[in-house]
Amino acid sequence: MGPRGYHDFACTHVAPATPRERLVVHGREVLVAEANDGESSVATLIGTYHELMTVFAGPAPRRDRVFSLFNSLTITDNSGGMVVRPRSATLLDTMSEQVVVVVKDYGSVSIPGPRQASALVPRHAGAPTTHGEVWKAAYPGGFAFILGCSRGVAEVHLTGTTQEHLDWLDGINVSWRDAS
Repeated sequence: MGPRGYHDFACTHVAPATPRERLVVHGREVLVAEANDGESSVATLIGTYHELMTVFAGPAPRRDRVFSLFNSLTITDNSGGMVVRPRSATLLDTMSEQVVVVVKDYGSVSIPGPRQASALVPRHAGAPTTHGEVWKAAYPGGFAFILGCSRGVAEVHLTGTTQEHLDWLDGINVSWRDAS
């Protein structure tokens, strides 16, 4: 999900792509574009305030597959955000959800959904932060921080380890709330 213009930005700056198709699902326009290198494609439902994008490996899928995908969802879009849920008749369930926020010059915050968050939290106590606790997690070639707050968890990758970066990490407060 992203703000209006998300599709155009991705197709211009992230993976340059050529429009392939336009269709309508639930009264909303869906744009399909294929990356110029043929390695990926995107399909984006254009809402009033936000856009919902999915990425496919390889060439753009057939029209009926794109239609079926977006038709299996209930989408509510308003100025405060977009809520996407599987339609009840499809027997689908939300398998996982994740939000990633990248802050220039500081790092990235990867926030898994509440059901996936508990797998990230170590069993031992972490160092205290303003809004919870933090653990250092080793990765090949470096490390990340696991940040546990009272209402959410995040994996944080910093672009540096200056006091300014660590203060930024200390000030992060992750909080999931039900969108209903």
